[in-house]
Amino acid sequence: MAAAQTMAEWSHAQIDEFALENALERVVVGYSRANKVNALATYLLQNTDAVTEEGENLTDSVVTTLVAKAIRNSFSGWPSQFDLQRFQQQYPALQSGLERNGFTVDGGRLRKALPDALNLPQADDEIHALLDHYGFWISKGHLDQGIAAHTRGDWAAANAQFRPFIESLFDAIAEQLAHGAELPAAGNPRRIWLANRRPAFLMADLNEWNHDGSGFIQAFFRRLHPAGAHPGLSDEEDSTYRLHLVLLTGRLLLRRITQV
Repeated sequence: MAAAQTMAEWSHAQIDEFALENALERVVVGYSRANKVNALATYLLQNTDAVTEEGENLTDSVVTTLVAKAIRNSFSGWPSQFDLQRFQQQYPALQSGLERNGFTVDGGRLRKALPDALNLPQADDEIHALLDHYGFWISKGHLDQGIAAHTRGDWAAANAQFRPFIESLFDAIAEQLAHGAELPAAGNPRRIWLANRRPAFLMADLNEWNHDGSGFIQAFFRRLHPAGAHPGLSDEEDSTYRLHLVLLTGRLLLRRITQV
């Protein structure tokens, strides 16, 4: 959607030419430029498996082309050089979307910021599917609000949702594994319960939970909000890092429910 929105300032002729080049002239239609942009985004969202004549995924092809055009529009000066600040100012939603999915625009080139094995878009999809499966609606609400805030560039608001997402996820997992048995209060007492239950959900042999407070999960919470519940302002890189942390950790925890 963010990539498609970069076309909003194009002329009708430019949009129509792009549609023809990508065999989308029957899709990208409408009386206004906004109509055409929305038609393209809607089609791609509803046809994620569509391929080009060359057999490439259509969405990947279109998004890559649009990102490349946005990058070219962000060169300035003489000799012409890529201006990252200009790119971020002109295409804030696109910049956030790329960062959220593990990409960066470095020196005027699109490159992956994280290894393929992490597959952040798939992790996001899987987390949402598992949250729906278990009915963890509170956790899902926090995550969706955090992602929405990150998308619009409100880093402090995004960070303020990431920790409640993980906290509520631990609480919900404890309720799931307790099978109706009495549980301690929400928050850290339930995480202690998860570490002490048999079999343990948080594993000491993996250094996930240590009783001296040095375990990964304990450090993870401290990293999410280094200044407590109200960490103040954050920049995009730090907020994106926190989002990646909660996506990867959340997926690990949700997958583990059926394994203990």
